Amino acid sequence: MLTARYATLAELAADVDSQLGRGGLLVRGAVPAGLEQFGALELEVCCGAASVVVAARVLQIFPGVGVAVSIDATGRARIGALAAAPARAPAASPDPPAEDASKGVAASMLEKIQRALKGDREARFAVLRDPNRAIHPHVLRNPGLMLEEIAAIARMTSVSVDMLKQIASRREWGHRPEIAIALVRNPTVPVPTAIELLPHVSAADLAMLAKDTRTREPVQRAARKRLLK
Repeated sequence: MLTARYATLAELAADVDSQLGRGGLLVRGAVPAGLEQFGALELEVCCGAASVVVAARVLQIFPGVGVAVSIDATGRARIGALAAAPARAPAASPDPPAEDASKGVAASMLEKIQRALKGDREARFAVLRDPNRAIHPHVLRNPGLMLEEIAAIARMTSVSVDMLKQIASRREWGHRPEIAIALVRNPTVPVPTAIELLPHVSAADLAMLAKDTRTREPVQRAARKRLLK
């Protein structure tokens, strides 16, 4: 179980206002051992003596900062109710305290992850242009992602290697000839992964790989061996 502790309702309400509407929370503090990205868990949100336990899923782990989690609509409603009752206390000062820089970065990352998971095509490709490649693979979990987008991503050299490997490992993507050849030609894809995709490349593209001097040498040798079978 992961626990998010708040000293006051005002602190909890601030996170509800700034984060929960985007689908999740940044749980600040030490990162418990054994957490895995996209893994399911129980999240306990505590404020004083009151608490709720909701289902959540790990979106991103930020060592030294905390864990970004997604929360379903039911869980968000329960956390919102905890923050709303009793009524929020007025702020002691009109000037909010300065936010720690690392926490601000992590909160920004949570927003980008939510954009990757739920955004439209334009938002998805905006995420893929982000220099922080750790957020790129989240796009693959967006329900609106189209096959043509996967083919376009497979040709990109600017996205994370982990994302390209995930595309290669998914049968519905990596076994499609147009996606397989895009990945094989992509110099960012590790050579072993590219060679594993050769059985799914069309015969014409296999012949091209075998003779094209721009093909990476180990991949070219493997292509020639397949042609001789």
